[in-house]
Amino acid sequence: MAAQRKATEPQERIRADVCVIGSGVVGLINTIAMAKRGLSVVCVDQPSEKQLASYKVGESLLIYSNAFLRVLGEIDDELNNSFQKDGFWMAYGMEGRTSFDDSVSEWGFESELPQRWIDNYYDPKFARVMFQDSQIVRPEIEAVLRERARTTEGVTFLDRGLVRDVELGAGDGDHLLTWSSRDRSESGEIAARWMVDCSGRARFLAKKFGHDKPLRDEFSTTAAWAQFANCTDDLFDDRWEYHFPDGVVARRERNTLHLWGDNYWIWIIRLAGDRVSVGVTYHRGRPPEDGNARDVFWKILRRYPVLDWLHEDDVLEFSAYKDVQHITDTFVSDRRYAMVGDASSIIDAYYSQGISLSMVGSWHIANIAQSDVQDSRLDTGYIDHVNNSLTADWRIMRSMVHSKYSPAIADSRFFILDHLLDLTIFGAAMLGRFRATRWLIETEGRTSAEQDEQRHLREGLGRRLYLSQSAPWHKIDPQRVATIVENWHRGLEERAVWRLENGEQLPATKAAMRAYAALPGLWRLPYLDRLPKADLTLRPRDEPEFTYVKGNEYRPPLMAVSGTLLLALVGAGTAYDIADTRIRKMRRTWRGLRGRR
Repeated sequence: MAAQRKATEPQERIRADVCVIGSGVVGLINTIAMAKRGLSVVCVDQPSEKQLASYKVGESLLIYSNAFLRVLGEIDDELNNSFQKDGFWMAYGMEGRTSFDDSVSEWGFESELPQRWIDNYYDPKFARVMFQDSQIVRPEIEAVLRERARTTEGVTFLDRGLVRDVELGAGDGDHLLTWSSRDRSESGEIAARWMVDCSGRARFLAKKFGHDKPLRDEFSTTAAWAQFANCTDDLFDDRWEYHFPDGVVARRERNTLHLWGDNYWIWIIRLAGDRVSVGVTYHRGRPPEDGNARDVFWKILRRYPVLDWLHEDDVLEFSAYKDVQHITDTFVSDRRYAMVGDASSIIDAYYSQGISLSMVGSWHIANIAQSDVQDSRLDTGYIDHVNNSLTADWRIMRSMVHSKYSPAIADSRFFILDHLLDLTIFGAAMLGRFRATRWLIETEGRTSAEQDEQRHLREGLGRRLYLSQSAPWHKIDPQRVATIVENWHRGLEERAVWRLENGEQLPATKAAMRAYAALPGLWRLPYLDRLPKADLTLRPRDEPEFTYVKGNEYRPPLMAVSGTLLLALVGAGTAYDIADTRIRKMRRTWRGLRGRR
């Protein structure tokens, strides 16, 4: 009995400003970021050997995740040595086909910058932090971040303890976390003013304090994925090439590639070392195949002859989530705790927004915790804005994927306009991304390095660094923005479903863009049937010099108006979609009336 008591009684006690629960990529960045703000931080976790070696999900980095990891995590070199992605690429209609022919609808964006743009930046690092996206091998990057955390001043890295309980402090008192090792031979307590949960799908604080936000509809998804070895360059022949009108050749497989089908999509993500991540995400209510997640995974892949080089013998790891989606109703609590990453919300791997939005949420949490600890100011107004805006962001992300799991995905106009609406959301956030990049590069994440200009940047980003609070809708309540976007997607979906159900067949359509030609030719939509090829891709034009970015401006002209320009374009395309569908309905009604006569 005495021996048992000795094993369970706390053996040590640590006190810190912030306790971070979890040592995955999100937990490690939170740990490092808080310490760079001058806070004392303890990171507690005890990952198993299997967890340390796991490839996990989230290999594709976007601008937010790329920027924060390069600067806060100080892994610029490691990301440069990872697989450099050229952009993102979507396709529908590849089932049973061996090539991306004219019967396949495609939407792509090549983000590689022209050299003339790179030469104009005041600092070459700005181009990497702002634009140079990578596809990473998670265990390798997390191993580097783990060493960064160990050697960061102000960090206690406790990698031998699993969280057993958290007791919130009364009033202004510290919270108390109890931990013990996996075999319970060691134990201890951590007293901290702030708790930040980065425990992933374990969702320790969300479950303990009841922060689940119910998803009151039938839309839920399952995801299954695998890492494959021996995926060499020679597997990707000229079938994977896309030729732009000016002769430039893009390689689809060098993008984060998404293949859409009815009620599912596939990701293809190339990685360094001849590895490839392949995943299948499908609607749980309308599974495309029978069987468990692994069975469905392989059955769907076998629908694609272009993927016949994927073999079970080359699988390094297979994983699945039966139910992917969950959303929290609180990202930051005024009781001084927060939830980030999968510990808060996750919807779908589409657009690789999990790590990206986690980095944004973490940045806001660091602002709030720092102000509370160092200035004795708990900014409840900021907390309310973060919760409202981040909840709206996840509603927006859910609306992006919800409509695409419907039958509407087979309608080529929906395929183009729905993705253009998504691009409008991300394009509007470009100015916020620019300012966040400036702040990161100029301060290295340390508020102690701020001058007046960087402090002004940070204050503005506190209000605007969200998908739902970017121009031109930054003066609208975030929840209202989310509702507008949801209704917009729903309208595009309903009109597309009507066309499909009534035999209004539209030609498969392609639209590929580049950073210097970032608009599709939507004015061609009424004439696609008459064109030799249904393609909205435009030839690039020489851009005026005033649009060039140096990297040290406050409001680059093109980034300041990108959201407005894209909104006008998708608005015009949607207006045409509404008018054309109404005309088609009227014609069908008229033909019906004539037939009765």
